[in-house]
Amino acid sequence: MPRLPRNEINALNSIYHIVSRGNNERRIFRSSRDYRKFLKILLEVKSKFPFYLYSFSLLPNHFHLEIETINFSISNIMHRINFLYASYFHFRYQASGHLFQDRFYSSLVDKESYFWEVARYIDLNSVKAGLAKWPQNYRWGSYIFYYDKNYQDKSRKLVDVEKFLEYSNIKDLEKARLEYLKFVEDGMKPVYFKQLPDFINSSKMN
Repeated sequence: MPRLPRNEINALNSIYHIVSRGNNERRIFRSSRDYRKFLKILLEVKSKFPFYLYSFSLLPNHFHLEIETINFSISNIMHRINFLYASYFHFRYQASGHLFQDRFYSSLVDKESYFWEVARYIDLNSVKAGLAKWPQNYRWGSYIFYYDKNYQDKSRKLVDVEKFLEYSNIKDLEKARLEYLKFVEDGMKPVYFKQLPDFINSSKMN
């Protein structure tokens, strides 16, 4: 995925697909505790640098996020997230050196044409990587927040499910939720993994 120009990275009220990889493809999550810590950091940063989180997938050596900025740039948000997690990781494992590969990578998401497409790609990453047979069975992804409408803890508000569904322009949010589930289910077909969406191919993402 190519890096964005600085002015696009600092744009507010914009939606981004974020990818951050371990340096030299090293694991950045070694245990369940690490995954939980990262989600805790997401919540912490979200409270101090408000943003909307629509989807996420935490894989052993990298993670994906779909974020909409509000009053803080994606650069500010991601710097804080990666800094806090790297500090935790280095302290816990007595590690040194760069945890992440370069700066995070990002691409602007067109809300009108492939907003859901990006979310589906992220939600199916665990399946594509062979970590789960079904996305709802993967503990470290956002799909369960949509699959199980009772899963979302309103007091924590990690994933902004309702706002994500509102962008569908379907007034009945329950109907929108079911439409998204079907959309993701359609992406489980083998042809989806063989021929990735144009926005993925054009970004040279893997």
